[in-house]
Amino acid sequence: MSSQDTTSSEAFRGGSVLRKEDRRLIIGHGRYVGDIDLPGLLHAVFVRSTFAHGVVNAIDTVPAEGMPGVVGVWTNGTLGIDDLPVYGPVPVDAMPRPLLAGDRVRHAGESIAVVIATSESEALDAASMIWPDVDPLPPVLGFEDATGGDTLLFPERDDNVAERFALGDADADWDHAVDVTVEVANQRLGPVSIEALAVLADPTGPRLRVHVGHQAAHRLKEQIAQYLGIDADVIVDDVGGGFGLKGRLYTEYLVITELARRIGQPVRWLQRRREHFLEGTHGRDMTHVVRLAGDSDGRIRRAHIEIKALLGAYPHSSAQVPSFARLTAQGMYDIPHLSIESTSVVTTMAPTAPYRGAGRPEAAYAIERAVDVFAQAAGVDPVEVRRRNFVRQFPYRSNTGALYDSGDYLAVLDIAENLVDVPARRAEQQERIALGGNLIGVGFGAFVERAGGPADSAEYARVDVEADGSLTVYTGSTSNGQSHETVWAQLAAQRFDLPVDRVEVVGGDTSRVAQGWGSMASRSAQIGGSAVWRTSGVVFDRAREVAAGILEAAPDDVVMRDGHFAVVGAPGSEISLADVRAGADEAGVTLMAEEMYSPGAQTFPNGIHAAVVEVQPETGEVSVIDYVAVDDCGNVLNPMVVEGQTHGSIAQGFGQAMFEQIVYSDDGQVLTSTMMDYAIPHATDMPPMRLGRVETPAPSNPLGAKGSGEAGCIGAPPAIVNAVLDALRPVGVTAIDMPLTPHNVWRAIRNARS
Repeated sequence: MSSQDTTSSEAFRGGSVLRKEDRRLIIGHGRYVGDIDLPGLLHAVFVRSTFAHGVVNAIDTVPAEGMPGVVGVWTNGTLGIDDLPVYGPVPVDAMPRPLLAGDRVRHAGESIAVVIATSESEALDAASMIWPDVDPLPPVLGFEDATGGDTLLFPERDDNVAERFALGDADADWDHAVDVTVEVANQRLGPVSIEALAVLADPTGPRLRVHVGHQAAHRLKEQIAQYLGIDADVIVDDVGGGFGLKGRLYTEYLVITELARRIGQPVRWLQRRREHFLEGTHGRDMTHVVRLAGDSDGRIRRAHIEIKALLGAYPHSSAQVPSFARLTAQGMYDIPHLSIESTSVVTTMAPTAPYRGAGRPEAAYAIERAVDVFAQAAGVDPVEVRRRNFVRQFPYRSNTGALYDSGDYLAVLDIAENLVDVPARRAEQQERIALGGNLIGVGFGAFVERAGGPADSAEYARVDVEADGSLTVYTGSTSNGQSHETVWAQLAAQRFDLPVDRVEVVGGDTSRVAQGWGSMASRSAQIGGSAVWRTSGVVFDRAREVAAGILEAAPDDVVMRDGHFAVVGAPGSEISLADVRAGADEAGVTLMAEEMYSPGAQTFPNGIHAAVVEVQPETGEVSVIDYVAVDDCGNVLNPMVVEGQTHGSIAQGFGQAMFEQIVYSDDGQVLTSTMMDYAIPHATDMPPMRLGRVETPAPSNPLGAKGSGEAGCIGAPPAIVNAVLDALRPVGVTAIDMPLTPHNVWRAIRNARS
């Protein structure tokens, strides 16, 4: 592991190169887990609890075992694998997660048995014959239920609290001219990837191979070894969307891998969409109570933030998300005094886990809603309040310990304000109020987000010069849509002045890539990309030395053009990279370099998104008529890729603001269990989007990159909700929860009028 730069000081020149991945995917030549067909392939179906909470007395598997095509049925008792402990930074004891429910079920949809058969239809038929004997227990559905009720999900504990956290002095001096409190909720969401979870374990080769749609192949390999004692190869081909959902260790992965080993045949599980909604993981489900106090001129002096997080039935990966929300709770603001209280509880709902943004959307939504309320109470324009309170000097250490590395928040704000043309929109707003027509409003959502994962995290890269003069890049970053095949090729190609199609990128295969961390937390470009850039530089310098020896010149006099080395000022002296590779082989020089690179720091991308909305007061229908996103993700490697990721993340943030919500009944059943019930935005729903950019390079990595993949889902919800509240202020609406469905908006208007 290293954090030192290479000998080359050349800066990367990014460009909008068309994605190499797209042709394969568009013409149907992608390879997903569901596309793999192996001799003797068996199919798994999990039997899931219809109870939200209860004691399991018995599970009769005999009728299923006698069904046609059934190879076997397993329960917790016959599987015999230890429960999973909590994964993450929170040391929660006595809340383990069984691979199959044992003596208790803790949420509707929890797996209680697995059927393996020669076809999926036979497995489904057999699974329908298994009816467990369960004594129902009361569900635990809300924060008050979890903290104030008598029902415990884990009876060996005294309560349902997974974590309590406190920072700062909440009882300090609150004697200020302006003092406001706002409570906001980030509703529970379903991460709707095009491809649901999928895994295929194949024990028939020299080594067991696990094919899976995943964001971190090497992490999963390590987890399989840790929990099952199996040294398997993990293969990630194409992935139909990750969003944090596919960065987790799911119990099904371990069950399928273990049973494939026992049976000696390949076994595949393809999650059905209803399972996806039932068992999760889900996202968000966090409430913030924010108190801001300050001066009448709009300067914020003190903040207190209370976080209430519902983790679902098992905190084995969800426990870390509130810590991410706490880190960026202060947002882009220079607030002298900040205190935080955070409580995370388990409930009889599907587990939550990191979902695109992972804590940062929750934090940004809370502070941005509160800043607008503070501005209203102070009688100062919300844009001006932001301008007066933004951090101005970098690096900046927040009250939560985050080290904001670089930025120009005022420049981002100025661009966003100008693009929206706030004065013109305000004039239009007053005209509409006077005419009595549909209302419009303008809202802003400012955010800072932590990118890169833990500060000491690293990523692997290896670059080889092949015999034909092409390059092969091996990366530990596991692509699930981030364009690694294109951008990593750009990085290596520039070092050697080669066409991008002369670079092959290999990732997502632990049998071919030695190490790796994975793709999450907007870390790939700044860490994985930097590792490729650095190792490419090392190989280039080594190749130039070999070329200099062949050309009988000093290395400093040798340059590379169009994939050929040549001596400066000596026409006709060119030698191809293939010839240099041959010369290196003769000299015993290896044209390969590898490293596990760590920048030793996180980065903090930032941005301001703004929305202009139109609201029909009589129906509650909301239309976003203009949307502006101004982001600072450091140096941009491929503008087209960044724009695509921004559009995609805005769509997810738009979905949270407008449509999406996982809903449970009072008895703990999921009511939004199909795509007929759970609404996501269509292309025709999306507003016109205009993008702006500020680039302040990250000082911690040689590319100056920060991360761009999660900006939209952080900035969109506060921008849209603040815009709707701005539109509805004349009719008396002061608060509203997401999603902004016509019914919810109409009800808020009706209640305000009455």
